Amino acid sequence: MAKYEMDMTSGNLAIKLLKFSVPLMFSGILQLLYNAFDIIVLGHFSSYQAMAAVSSTSSLVSLFVNFFLGLTLGSTVLMSRYFATRDQVNMKKTVQTTIITSIVVGIIVSVLGALTSRYMLILMKADSALIDMSTLYLQIYFSGIIFNIIYNFGASILRAVGDTRRPLIYLTIAGILNVCFNLLFVCAFKMDVAGVALGTIISEACSATLVLVTLMRSPEYMRFTFKHLSVDKTIVKNIFLIGLPASLQSVIFNISNVMIQANINTFGESAITGNGVASSLEGFVYAGMNAVYQGTVSFTSQNVGVKKYKNVPKINLYAHLYVLLANLVFGGIILLFPKFFISIYITNATPEIIDYAYERMLIMILTYFLCGFMDVCSGSLRGLGYSGVSTIITVIGIVGFRITWIYTFFQLNHTLMNLYISYPISWTATWLISLLVVMLIYRKALKREQNLVLNK
Repeated sequence: MAKYEMDMTSGNLAIKLLKFSVPLMFSGILQLLYNAFDIIVLGHFSSYQAMAAVSSTSSLVSLFVNFFLGLTLGSTVLMSRYFATRDQVNMKKTVQTTIITSIVVGIIVSVLGALTSRYMLILMKADSALIDMSTLYLQIYFSGIIFNIIYNFGASILRAVGDTRRPLIYLTIAGILNVCFNLLFVCAFKMDVAGVALGTIISEACSATLVLVTLMRSPEYMRFTFKHLSVDKTIVKNIFLIGLPASLQSVIFNISNVMIQANINTFGESAITGNGVASSLEGFVYAGMNAVYQGTVSFTSQNVGVKKYKNVPKINLYAHLYVLLANLVFGGIILLFPKFFISIYITNATPEIIDYAYERMLIMILTYFLCGFMDVCSGSLRGLGYSGVSTIITVIGIVGFRITWIYTFFQLNHTLMNLYISYPISWTATWLISLLVVMLIYRKALKREQNLVLNK
């Protein structure tokens, strides 16, 4: 087995899952730093208005980014299964098809996103004083989103075979570039929101290039080449069959978050700024848990590929424990020093902004492990091949509940606290339902496998 590859079907799975997830955690944190550093630089070297303008776009940016992250799961699951069974022909087809798909989709989204930025912000009830700056930021960001899409699709191929270290290295390089360009454009050239957006695009172009070069230099069975461009229709179909439910789930999931953001926007500039800071900090906690979720998908997929269904419950259990640990470590650090972390984003933040930020963090971070538990069960379902089932459960449990909450309980008690509490309640309900479904599907798969053995 090659240096960067990992067999996820044998040996100490607890250690291997941890080894796989840790680089992913830092990769997720580095990706979050793109947007976080945009806010930090503006908070220190520009104005609260510029910072609030970028903060108010975060849920919209997440909607698009998470859509494509969901779609990459299709490539991850296929590549993991082909790798586990050593199907080199289909591995190569998957690589070629995945990269070409990412380029085509990236071009389409770049154009559409840049053209519709202002209209999307209007639908979100964007503050009239901030909408011009928010629009400019989004238009520049979307014009280069193709690089983010290529990187994430390419990295999903590497991670499917167990390589989480090189994507981390590439993000580290891109992160350093992002810091340098943000400071250059904002501090030296006084470009404000345009400067941080441009810095993000340049750094993401770097990480996308590094991933492509790696795939072009990979072993023959997973090498990408421009000389023999080809798209396998069956592979495309399977990528979308597996990944599209996850993408749609992310979109619908984030629509509920956009609705919540729209209601937060009605509380004024200080609430928007405080919420933006808290949301960004929470993202670092989620990055740790999301890495375990991605590991759950890959490990489950490989074991399903070689029919080792008995490993599925163990993977699920280890993932739950790691999610809880990630929440305790990352969340605990933030809650112990909330004012310090808020001050990283804003110099001399007003007491009102600090109160708004802490109010959100207190509810979200203390209960964030429930979101991680929910994601782990979703990852198990996707790895087992039931991506659509996971989407249905999440749409009903998360989106349906939050929209109902917004138009009922929130209207009766119009406070931010009452808005935020909808998160942990919806996470708990969705997690418990997903866990039950995972257990039922696992037992069904195990029984089917046992019957096949008996009939031989």
